Amino acid sequence: MELNDIIKNDDDRLFIITPECFIVFTGDSIEDEKPFIRIGNSLSLTPRIIPLIENIIITDLITGNPAHEQFNIDPRYLSSNRYIGSKLIVKRYLEYQKLFGLDLHNATIVDIEEDIPELSKEQIISDRETFLGIFYTDNNFKILHNQKILFDLKEIHQKYPGDVLVHNKLSETSSSIRFSGCGFAIAPDSILFYKNNTFSTIEFPASSYYLSFSSLQIDPANIRDTVITTANTIPLIPIVKWKNALSGRLRIFYDNEEEVKLLKKLFNRCTIHFTNTRTLACDNPEGFSIKNINPSKNCIITFKNVKPSSRDITIVYIHDPSALPLAVETPADLYLIDYDLYKKGAMLLATISPAAIISHHEAIIPVKDHIHCTPSHQYDIRCYDNKDRLLNDMVAHVDKTIAAVLQEGDIAHIEKLPFDELSPIQLCNIVQILRVTLHNTSSREEYKHIEKLLYRLQHMKKSDAIDCRYSIMLFNNYAYTVCQPLQPETTYPFELIEHLHEETIPRTDLLPDIVNRIINDRKRLNDLLELFYKKNNTVAKEAQSIEKAINKRKKETSEKKSLDMSFITREKMKRRLQWIKKAASVLLIIITALAALYGVYYSYTTYQKKIESQRQARYIKHLTQKYNIHVSDRDIFFYANDVAVKNGYSRIDIKSLKEKNPHWIYPGNRFVLLDGETIVVKPGDTLWGISEKKLLSLYITFYTIIDELEKKIDQGIKDEALLKKAFDTAISQKQKEYLKTLMQRMNTMTTNNKK
Repeated sequence: MELNDIIKNDDDRLFIITPECFIVFTGDSIEDEKPFIRIGNSLSLTPRIIPLIENIIITDLITGNPAHEQFNIDPRYLSSNRYIGSKLIVKRYLEYQKLFGLDLHNATIVDIEEDIPELSKEQIISDRETFLGIFYTDNNFKILHNQKILFDLKEIHQKYPGDVLVHNKLSETSSSIRFSGCGFAIAPDSILFYKNNTFSTIEFPASSYYLSFSSLQIDPANIRDTVITTANTIPLIPIVKWKNALSGRLRIFYDNEEEVKLLKKLFNRCTIHFTNTRTLACDNPEGFSIKNINPSKNCIITFKNVKPSSRDITIVYIHDPSALPLAVETPADLYLIDYDLYKKGAMLLATISPAAIISHHEAIIPVKDHIHCTPSHQYDIRCYDNKDRLLNDMVAHVDKTIAAVLQEGDIAHIEKLPFDELSPIQLCNIVQILRVTLHNTSSREEYKHIEKLLYRLQHMKKSDAIDCRYSIMLFNNYAYTVCQPLQPETTYPFELIEHLHEETIPRTDLLPDIVNRIINDRKRLNDLLELFYKKNNTVAKEAQSIEKAINKRKKETSEKKSLDMSFITREKMKRRLQWIKKAASVLLIIITALAALYGVYYSYTTYQKKIESQRQARYIKHLTQKYNIHVSDRDIFFYANDVAVKNGYSRIDIKSLKEKNPHWIYPGNRFVLLDGETIVVKPGDTLWGISEKKLLSLYITFYTIIDELEKKIDQGIKDEALLKKAFDTAISQKQKEYLKTLMQRMNTMTTNNKK
């Protein structure tokens, strides 16, 4: 392949890498030194081109993302580059790179107003005088070659969806009616709280929010505040860039004032207000506020005058694991929790109600206790003080025939409804209506029937369509949800736009001209670079070195830090130790009493019992280590609930796990466990402790049989009776799966014996 096979005419000199990154080839041969110009930047730009770029254009409204400049330069050779643009903007652009540990003070700046004074509007951007750059007062930038327009930024951005155009489209396709109430919407890595169509966010999506905003019909112009608690301000750059183009406003709550100052300098047409999060008090004039629970990053959100009860409500958003007790002790009408945190700290979070768990997987959330919130969905909030009005509003979202059956309250008739034929949305709403009935019934029999039906329906639930809107209805310390279908008119392929910034773009029928142009230009550029590096082995090696270093930097910056859950682990251990100390005190008293009662026994008998006890303890320790026996808080919670129901009680009020409740358990009570064993409650007992002790006993019994069975298999003995006994004592799916592997070993052993 030759140069003229790639650059057939002047139009071929332009390479569109993404809608925010462009490369212009100004050379005449592959022996030219640094013949490339870069406008904008991109993560998708190959680092191999860096040694061949001399001139970098910084436009007045910043083409590209300044946070990505670190991946398009080699700081060691900045003296051979020239940054061309308005000196003030370029200096601020280079100063912004301090955030990434880059010192670019040695970079050469070509000021279009002073360094080339002989031209007023048209500025030479290449030593090859046939290439002329023009910076216009309307923020446009053009490149002319032999009096022909080779590059027109404004014209390209009318066709190719850059950051500003995408946000314009998001604003055009938004819905003001949809967010006229109050509530929150969940976007990737962030939550947007709203009232009367204005938004305040906690965090901001790091990437891939175009599709989410489009499906939710969020107008980015209505985002007034953003609270940054865990990451940095880099995710804000696309929206700040757009607001800068429109001279918009944004208030940022963050703990790094210097970082926000750099952002304000760079995008000085956008009015940015900074407030330190140490004293977070974000008041939205539409009637809601956000403040942090000092000294943590967990937040309290207060909505005023929530319909239909017209009272103020409080939401506690828990996403900081370092201060769970403070969040749990904060009174709220709703607790909003990320699932990873909920799963790890279930024991510490057991007393909060009602709770909404943010997770992609609804099946893992108990339907009777909490509600589930899915990313990329909207949740309008309503507050009730009347059960009849609550039910009337809920049944309005199901089929009229089914609504009539539900309002009758005849559980036998409800159980005969054609649930298999219902849509996911109808099924979701029916489940929530049944929860209201469950929480308000005084009949134990009806409670049991509804409970069984709820579990059946929960397993039937299908995946939800993305185009639906939820309402969270708060009543009597519970939260319920109903959803209704939406058909937003999305007139722009936002999902594909987000993929244009990736190295590999999926070929689709959407925007075929744009996709094909970008794919072909990336390939042509790589082919052109191959020609250069075949002729210059030294530069080729340097390009490989730069590529390796930048790819390493990309990997390091893209790695998402996991939450530090060490506090939760320490707190759980602390509470367990307190329980163990109490148990140890009781055990010490028992041992002392036994020693007095049995002191007359023969020393030989006592010695034998001691030996047997030590042997049993060693064996249990051996089993625990060998099979990693562990009783989780989640297992204890559900076993305790099942015991309560078996003994004729309603499901455990989760507050009772932490507080003493005479209606539940007191000395002298008799509880029948799930296997029929009867427990008489003693002073100091809790249903939680009884359940944990019982589960541990069942696990030890099961793995004792397993240990014996494995020894026989190792000896070549097939014991079907022992295998059946093991299946009878298995109480979890994990244990049953383990037995299946042993059964396969036995079958294999039998086959080998036959051979």
